[in-house]
Amino acid sequence: GWLYLIRCNRFGLQFSRKRYFVLDHHLLRSFKSVPNSDDQDPVRSAIMDSCIRVMDNGRESINRKVFFIFTLYNTSNHNDRLKLGASRPEEAARWIQCFHEASLKGAPEDIGCSKRKWQSYSLSGSSSRNHQNSIDWTLSSSDVIAPSPWTIFGCQNGLRLFKEAKDRDSGGKKRDDHPAIMAVGVVDGTSEAIFQTLMALGPSRSEWDFCFSKGSVVEHLDGHTDIIHKQLYSDWLPWGMKGRDLLLRRYWRREDDGTYVILYHSVFHKKCPHQKGYVR
Repeated sequence: GWLYLIRCNRFGLQFSRKRYFVLDHHLLRSFKSVPNSDDQDPVRSAIMDSCIRVMDNGRESINRKVFFIFTLYNTSNHNDRLKLGASRPEEAARWIQCFHEASLKGAPEDIGCSKRKWQSYSLSGSSSRNHQNSIDWTLSSSDVIAPSPWTIFGCQNGLRLFKEAKDRDSGGKKRDDHPAIMAVGVVDGTSEAIFQTLMALGPSRSEWDFCFSKGSVVEHLDGHTDIIHKQLYSDWLPWGMKGRDLLLRRYWRREDDGTYVILYHSVFHKKCPHQKGYVR
């Protein structure tokens, strides 16, 4: 299928090239267009042996286009790597799974780790920071929170509203007067489409988020984490109450079963100080 080859120019800026990739057992080939036959010569090719590993680099914007990035690298030479991008997270997940399976099978003549370099695929200018901030998709993810009892206290617009049972200390006193609140609802759509909708900060968000005014990404930390700022409309607030805005660290991941997890945490950031007329 179609993927994007991510490279760096001589100024260190990333750019993408659309290529059609074919993974047949242990052989990876790329073409500028869909091949007409199995005998057509590829533009580039590489062998997937037991030394090849794949890393999930997450979500990244390159020239205003969002890609879901993953990197193939050789364990015998970490400078020998291939950075690829998919336009959809489900596509990236499928390719990652296929590359992992191909690596486990190894090439027919594979004995241990080969010293083979993918000369045609070598990515110059690839920084070690990408490797450090990447998340190894093979690591299992733990639950977001430990199981805890919830009590329903209302239902509005199809959303069931729950509050977390309050903990009590040894003397029977309540430890927290502000329990966590959870809303549960069912949306008719694929998990990928819902994920893309929730991550969007443009005008389309106002179609379903009635309190959203505008939003932006303050800083991109890595492929799975960024700092975002959201301003909310004041129309839904009681008269005389100041407007609200949010400065959040946003983290996301995709589980092996196709479930998406998005976590938010309030933060401070020097690039986005408190704004006059708003309560954060």
